[in-house]
Amino acid sequence: MTALVLLGVACGGEEDSKVSASSTTATRQTDASAEALSGTVTVMAPGPLKGLLEAATTEFESDHPGVSVELNLGHVPSLLAQLEGGVAADVLVTPDARTMGQASSKGMVDGNPEVIARNPMALVVPAGNPGGVRGIDALRNASLRVGLCAMELPCGKLAEELAAASSITLSADTLEPGGSPGVVTKAATGEIDVGLVFATDIKAGGGKVDKIVIPDSSNVSSEISAAALTASENDAAARAFVDFLVSTKGKELADAAGFLVA
Repeated sequence: MTALVLLGVACGGEEDSKVSASSTTATRQTDASAEALSGTVTVMAPGPLKGLLEAATTEFESDHPGVSVELNLGHVPSLLAQLEGGVAADVLVTPDARTMGQASSKGMVDGNPEVIARNPMALVVPAGNPGGVRGIDALRNASLRVGLCAMELPCGKLAEELAAASSITLSADTLEPGGSPGVVTKAATGEIDVGLVFATDIKAGGGKVDKIVIPDSSNVSSEISAAALTASENDAAARAFVDFLVSTKGKELADAAGFLVA
């Protein structure tokens, strides 16, 4: 019996050594992978995601000192046009599923896109809410000046989706080619009584605007997603940046920026 016990201890010690060696090897491989990442990662993204992506860039570059992340920010239609024109880029971040779908259908995206967070719609009004806006029914009030995103933009498409679901016929006094931030600016200057925008963009209006939350039961949200691009010349670093955006730390940054995360 004593011999069996000793044999068991000996075998256990051997297995523990193997596990320890395996763990050490795995750690070294992970460290080696991190060190191997280098070069530049160019990220194409819409302007309203600037704050989130700048925070993500700072964290990612700290974790991977050999990598430099460059942000190419702009209007969604122009970003897709640039990619079709052959502009060099490694990662695409889109504010909605439609835009990512367009990029995927044109063979620009390598693999499956990853959803980072959601951005619900909200109503923006001038500070003090002089129009007395209480909810989305205000969008059908002909006496109010209504501001919407241009319909070809993601926020414009979502406005149409929300209106259709609530049986509202949209009639805008202004359609902003500058998108959601442009509508917020019009509310801040008092040029409109109510606007329909991405909730996270209202913060830029500061004390000059107020936010009217739309209940989840009648609201719509965009899906912010990221993907490595097929034309990337730094595929490993591109995929690592996408992985970071959907990691726990990346989602914490998205949450801090006001986005909804799972």
